Amino acid sequence: MGRVNRHLLRLGQALHARAYHFTTVTPLTHSRVNARSENAWANDLPGVFGWSRPFQRETIGEELFGLLDSANALLETPDGGWLSTVRWSSLGDELYVHSRYPTQDEDAVFFGPDTYRFAQAIEQHLRQQPGKPLHRVADIGCGAGPGALLVAQADSAAEVFALDINPLALEYTEVNARLAGIGNVRVLRSDLLDAVSGQFDLILSN
Repeated sequence: MGRVNRHLLRLGQALHARAYHFTTVTPLTHSRVNARSENAWANDLPGVFGWSRPFQRETIGEELFGLLDSANALLETPDGGWLSTVRWSSLGDELYVHSRYPTQDEDAVFFGPDTYRFAQAIEQHLRQQPGKPLHRVADIGCGAGPGALLVAQADSAAEVFALDINPLALEYTEVNARLAGIGNVRVLRSDLLDAVSGQFDLILSN
């Protein structure tokens, strides 16, 4: 594990403490829901950190606003509101930080319905091979890290490599791993498998 963005980590911990939960929907559904007049502004934490709606400072309170500010994850809107540049989505009992909607930036880190399908496929694969040790695992193009983290949680003895060429993806994976209390993930900048060598028992890619 490398250096973690401690402000984002503290934000994730604060959201956990507030029992925050959000299931990410498809971009089309997201667009349709947000287009409703009553959703022009966020009025709760899912509105801010899940639906990526503009919000007033008092909606999230000074602690969360300060953490967003410290993490350089705030955008001011022309009408005096704010936007969070990060989203937080739930997968099982864990929260994952990733890029805000809409994901238009070149370094955007995605998390969505396909992530949940990917997680289900991994869990099904692991169930079909009970007791088979996983010594070394690679997640290519790890994004926010759900694949790598799921395997690392399932087998604490495995050495799991979370690989991506996007520095922002690696930053978010570090935060998500630390937030989940996972210590057997190595986060590395790598074009496919260029930065690692040797044999792997399992290679993942979404």
